[in-house]
Amino acid sequence: MALSRRFCHRRCIWRRPGSKMPPMKAVPRLTTPRLVLRAPSERDIPAWFARATDVESASLAGDPVPDDISAGARWLALSRQRFADGKAIQWSIDRASEVIGTITLSFATDAKAAALGFVLARAHWGQGLGSEAAREVVRYAFETLALEQVTAEAVTRNVASLRILAKLGFKHIESFIDESDGEHCQRFALDADIGTSLLASQT
Repeated sequence: MALSRRFCHRRCIWRRPGSKMPPMKAVPRLTTPRLVLRAPSERDIPAWFARATDVESASLAGDPVPDDISAGARWLALSRQRFADGKAIQWSIDRASEVIGTITLSFATDAKAAALGFVLARAHWGQGLGSEAAREVVRYAFETLALEQVTAEAVTRNVASLRILAKLGFKHIESFIDESDGEHCQRFALDADIGTSLLASQT
């Protein structure tokens, strides 16, 4: 399961280079009934490589498949650098101390909006874990960071991720074709006033 059209994000009309998130010293730790969301670390690299080399999952996310596990060190360095630069917060997702995926907020120009993306290992698809992680990150975005909007993109054939977005209250904005690979994609947005009300009702 993947929601992270990497190449599509570069063309979003509401995002431009130089965007910054609110300043913070460390990736915040978030918890749900089944999950812990924490800062990525070196111990996550083997699990990241296993997910990244799942061709179907990589295709849904719009990510290239790495050649070898050494790419994991570059993935971790980039995650930490983007956080240090104020461009994104990426969490590793743990279930019972097993890392099962990642979830990310990438920030827009005025730090009042962010794009949501996540990837879960195939063994954990279909268990409601993507919804659980996404709901907590969206809640954090609105209640703690006071963002005005969270956006998301997914390929049209990614039915599971589209279902998660619908469950969380995201509204369809437009359809487009990702020029990098010809995929038909969908763009969504959730405004804070609607999002906070829906999250409260789902608690």
